[in-house]
Amino acid sequence: MAEVIAIQQAVQYDKANDLGQVNIISDSRPALMTLSAVEEVRDIINKIKEDIQEHKGKITLTWIRAHMRNFGNERADELAKKATLISNETISFVPSRNQIRK
Repeated sequence: MAEVIAIQQAVQYDKANDLGQVNIISDSRPALMTLSAVEEVRDIINKIKEDIQEHKGKITLTWIRAHMRNFGNERADELAKKATLISNETISFVPSRNQIRK
């Protein structure tokens, strides 16, 4: 799900800054497949899909093979690992459906 959140953040950044034609590159095939699925019940996925569709073809999602010495991908992995070590970030989660039902 972290990969999906990262894609969501990239889409929101593009939306806020009107960057024009954007190619979001990910090494997470499952995340990209989820976003290209016809039917999806998760609201977050549907929201990302709506945001991408609003841009009328200006946002392209591309898969890249991981660990193939692609500098940009290797750098992104390095920064993601460093980000996991930051302890001063506040992270909040929406209650799950099971928690709400209780």
